[in-house]
Amino acid sequence: MDTFSKFEKLIVLLAAAIGWSHDAVGLTLLNFLAEPIMNDFNVGTLEVGFIFSAQYIFCIFGAMLFGEMGDRFGRKNALILSILWVAVFSVLSAFAPNFWTLAILRLISGMGVTWGLAFTYMSEFYSPKRRGLFGGLIHATFVFGFILSALSVSLIYPIYGWRACFFVTLYPIPFLILFAKYLPESRIWEKHVEEERALSLKEIAKDRNLLKMLALATFLFWLAEFAYHAIVDWSPTFIIRQFDYRPEEASLIVLQISLVAMVVLPFFGLISDYIGRRSSFAFSASIGLIGCLMLAYFTLINYNPSLALLSLFIIPVGFGSHALFGVWSSEMFPTKVRATATSVIFSVARGLSVGGLIVGYVATFSSLLYGMLLGGIAFLLMCIFPWLLPETKGRELEEF
Repeated sequence: MDTFSKFEKLIVLLAAAIGWSHDAVGLTLLNFLAEPIMNDFNVGTLEVGFIFSAQYIFCIFGAMLFGEMGDRFGRKNALILSILWVAVFSVLSAFAPNFWTLAILRLISGMGVTWGLAFTYMSEFYSPKRRGLFGGLIHATFVFGFILSALSVSLIYPIYGWRACFFVTLYPIPFLILFAKYLPESRIWEKHVEEERALSLKEIAKDRNLLKMLALATFLFWLAEFAYHAIVDWSPTFIIRQFDYRPEEASLIVLQISLVAMVVLPFFGLISDYIGRRSSFAFSASIGLIGCLMLAYFTLINYNPSLALLSLFIIPVGFGSHALFGVWSSEMFPTKVRATATSVIFSVARGLSVGGLIVGYVATFSSLLYGMLLGGIAFLLMCIFPWLLPETKGRELEEF
């Protein structure tokens, strides 16, 4: 592998972190603002559950667009453009005159897929010895975006209302100017780029092994995304309804919970560099399953609000598996299709997770808790399916 300078590695890491944390801000603001938006537009949990899931659906089309752009024209410009796309269409949500306009804007914003590009970029600049660790650090910046969303709701919402919170999504603009000038292109991509070739998805479709890996990885990551959205999307509303907290109080509790994930993600990325991607993924999921069982027990069987809230701090350990998505999928696929495959796997998994929608539907005739506990089933399956995918720990990407 070529030796990259410390500055090149640092600015690539920064670009990946900005892209992923910004994705988090644009997508999770709605989680914290669900209750006031429902009141403002006079809609219920089913409609908001739809918008939770709808904002991810167009990620699938965006993955094909920006992933192909990254494989064909380079990682740098595709990443910058995708971040800008999310910023523009997220801030427009502040001006939505009605619920369905807001839903459409979330669809369009979802096309700005930064995830696959960010992790492909990082994986091509860092050695396999610490790739898991840095992948975990990047994924932890999603928590930073989550925290920024929570803080904006706690500080801005009580004074200016929910619409003003969406202006926070403009923060990457100064960084994009920096990236346009200083961000280097991946030399691994430059070595493998071809003037004439088929679209990346057609390249994958022609190779049975690549297609099988794409399908299996998508299903495994779909399970993780379903669990995440079933539990996290509705956690603020669950805390408000179950424990009688105000929206700003619930956001601060979820903020504290998210700090657990910020530590957990790099940890599982690091141990994956030692024990492997599959073992780390399954280990993380098993802890998430334990957290779901605790939540059910201390809410439904032996009611204890303190221990029920404690379980919400344990469940995020199960999302340590998310730290492995980008690195693991980047290591599975050759350079010429890496950005597209990595983007499509995650975007299909996230776009079709529908966890938020299903929980919203269950809540219309039962309670949020019963819907959220479906995430426990996903955690169980996440302990089984990693073993069907190849172990890629230590793989040099230049081999592709």
